[in-house]
Amino acid sequence: MASREELAQWIVANKDKRGTPQFEVVAKAYQEAEESVASPNPPLPPEPSLGSQFMRGAGITARGALPTMALGAAGGALAGPPGAVAGSMMLPAAEALTAGANLMLPQGSQIPSPSGAVQNLMTRAGLPVPVGTQERAIEAGAGALAGAGAQLPALGRLATSAAGPISRGISETLATAPGRQIASSAPSAMAAQSVGETYENPYAGMVAGAITGAPFGVGSRSMAVGPSKEALKEASSQSFKEAERMGIQINPEALAGRASKIEKDMRSLGYVSGIYPQIDAAFNQLKDVTRPKDFAELQALRKIIRAGQGSPDSQTRMLAGELKDEFDDYVLNAPQSDFIGTSSKMGAQAWNNARNQYSRLMKGEVFEDILAKSEISGITKYTQSGTENALAAELRKLTNNPKRMRLFSKSEQAEIRRAAKGGNLQNILRFMGKMAPTGTVSALPSLGTAGVFGPLAGATLAGAGLAGRAGATAMREQSVERLADMMRAGVVPPPATSVAPYITAGRGAFTPVPGLLSQ
Repeated sequence: MASREELAQWIVANKDKRGTPQFEVVAKAYQEAEESVASPNPPLPPEPSLGSQFMRGAGITARGALPTMALGAAGGALAGPPGAVAGSMMLPAAEALTAGANLMLPQGSQIPSPSGAVQNLMTRAGLPVPVGTQERAIEAGAGALAGAGAQLPALGRLATSAAGPISRGISETLATAPGRQIASSAPSAMAAQSVGETYENPYAGMVAGAITGAPFGVGSRSMAVGPSKEALKEASSQSFKEAERMGIQINPEALAGRASKIEKDMRSLGYVSGIYPQIDAAFNQLKDVTRPKDFAELQALRKIIRAGQGSPDSQTRMLAGELKDEFDDYVLNAPQSDFIGTSSKMGAQAWNNARNQYSRLMKGEVFEDILAKSEISGITKYTQSGTENALAAELRKLTNNPKRMRLFSKSEQAEIRRAAKGGNLQNILRFMGKMAPTGTVSALPSLGTAGVFGPLAGATLAGAGLAGRAGATAMREQSVERLADMMRAGVVPPPATSVAPYITAGRGAFTPVPGLLSQ
């Protein structure tokens, strides 16, 4: 085609031919050339229809899932469950090995990304090529979800059918918390792809994937270490009744004297007779010397005291809690001179057994009350940080109360302080949770990230913050529940270590980040 200048020269030279078909064709070409110069940008293509968008999304999802599904199926056909696991993990394993090798190789000898080779194969197969970070994140998420779906059933079969105990143990570990692994696979892979691409660094993507995946494994429940509350209450009741049949009970006058002393001491906390009806009623029952203080009566007295802890008045709740602690301390540590009928050796043994069970039950209730209280105060008092902060505050409050801590043994006190402090992973998740967009201030990091790196990066940071907050809360709740179980068991078991957070973190860390290693 002639240039714009040539067309203009021809029109000038042949102006006498104006109106002829040849002249009009050249004039039209010249006009189109003028418009092209005035508007260099071509017109925007029409918006794709919903149907075409759906088909493209399905193609990108298939692009991510098919390689893992194909490799897993091929491995399973050749070698059963071990082959299915190996095949489904082949691509991320190759990607991780390539990343490690490229760390040591010079720039000119870098190994091409295995994921990049697979990408080229998928393109030649006719699947749509992802455009932009969001579509590539969808592709990565589909691949990770397909990998988890292929691996976990095979690992479950290997956990029961592998030839050796080591193989069975490894398979059982890797199959830990399958539901959590499935849930973590796509979000952690999408975070890895998004961050890795944003910073053009696959190792940053691996870190982001691990951080996003770890909270999904947090809070995986372990089996209780002690008897249930109901079982221990029944055992304590039976032991007390056995002692009661042998004539053992607390001397009513001894309990009345102790109650009078407690009443006097509580004046320093603001207690005044006649102002707090529920506390007055409890003291009147404690000082009643006409009723025998056997097991049934002790149970009734404790219920009366605990009723004050449910009062809508905060001062009444505080006084009732103090009175309950004093009552429990007396029942557990009353001197032998305060008892009636201790001449029976078997009766005394039954009473000691009952007190031991009662002690374990009472100490377990301390942590059940902390859980119940934190659910309310976590919503009302700690709106932004929620239940996790409320639990931490209650545990610190307990450790800073020497009088209440005396109820626990030295080893139990150490476990309570450890739970109040929190572990390293728990504190990392707690820090991440501060970036959860639960308020105006906490939403600023996500909004700032979205403004600099785009909406997907901001959403990834917000999602990681929410996951961190949920993980920290689950870990804190589990630590308090473990304390309650431990108190009911009467022993300090070794800390229960769950591998689930490491497994879900690993799923995010070893997600292929297509194309970055070859750059």
